[in-house]
Amino acid sequence: MQKWWSILFGVVLAASFGSFILAYCHEGWWMPKDISTFGAGVDNLFYVILAITGFFFVLTEAILVYNMYRYIAHPGQKSDYTHGNHKLEIFWTSVTAVVLVIIAVAQIRVWENIKYQTHMPAPDQVFEVSARQFEWRIRYPTSTTLNEISSKWKEEKPGAEPTVARQWERNPHSDDVYVVNEVHTWKGAKVRLYLKTRDVLHSFFLPNMRLKQDALPGKTIPVWFGTKDTESNVEWDEATGTWKINEKWELACAELCGWGHSKMQGRLFVHKDLPDYERWLNQVTAKQDAHGPDADLDKPKP
Repeated sequence: MQKWWSILFGVVLAASFGSFILAYCHEGWWMPKDISTFGAGVDNLFYVILAITGFFFVLTEAILVYNMYRYIAHPGQKSDYTHGNHKLEIFWTSVTAVVLVIIAVAQIRVWENIKYQTHMPAPDQVFEVSARQFEWRIRYPTSTTLNEISSKWKEEKPGAEPTVARQWERNPHSDDVYVVNEVHTWKGAKVRLYLKTRDVLHSFFLPNMRLKQDALPGKTIPVWFGTKDTESNVEWDEATGTWKINEKWELACAELCGWGHSKMQGRLFVHKDLPDYERWLNQVTAKQDAHGPDADLDKPKP
C-alpha cells in the first residue's frame, strides 16, 4: 500500500509537467503575444533558462520518485545511512557553476540592448510615467514639442540625450497632455519614457513588450521599447466615429507596493500609424482644454 503513495506522487508530478506542455501548445495559455522589437531575445533567454531548470527538475523528481518506490520502509529493517560522496558533490557543484556561466554569457547581449542607455536608439516618441499608489500618471508632449525633441535628438551623438528632452521631462509644459493608466504609441515606433515614482517602489511592466523596470524614489530612469511594425491593437473606426480595440494589452505594477497593488492596472494602446496616434492625442488635448485639468490628475504646474 505504501508504494502507491510514490506512484501517486509521480503521477501528480507528471501531470504538472504535462500541463506546461499543454499550455505551450494552446494559444493564449502560455506567454503573452510578443509585440516588441527586442522581445525575441527576451523569450529566447527565458527558454534557455527554462530548458536548463526544467531538465534538472525532471531529473531530480524522477530520482526522488524512484527512491520512494524502491527503498520503501520495511518493518524491522534498519535504513542504511551515508555521510555523502565528495566526488559526487564536486561533480554537481561544477555542473551548477558551468550552467550559471552559460546563463550569464547568454544574457549579456539581451541585457545591454534593453538597459544600456548608450544602446538605446533615438526615439520617435517621448513621454513621462509617474507612478504612485495606486495608478500610473502619464504625461505626453504635443506633436509640436515632440517634433522639436526628436529633431534635436538626431543632432546629438548616439546614446546621448539632448538638453531639450531633459528640460521637457523636468519642466512640464502648459500644453502637455495628461492621462491615467494609458500608454499610447503607434506601430513601428521607438519609444523613450522617463520613469519615476512619487512615493514607494513600483515596477513598470508591459508583458507584451517584454519590458519591466523598477521605479525608484528619487530617481528618473530612462527606459525604451520598440513596437513591431506588424502589431497594433487600436484604430479609429470612421463608420462609428469611435476607437476600435482589437486586443487588450496590459500595463501592470510588478512590485508589491501596498494594499491597493492589485488595482494598479492600465492598458497599452498601439495605434495603427502615427496619424491615428495624433488623432487620439488631439482628441485628448481638446477635451483637456475644454474641461481644464482633472482634479484627480493633480496636474503639476510648469
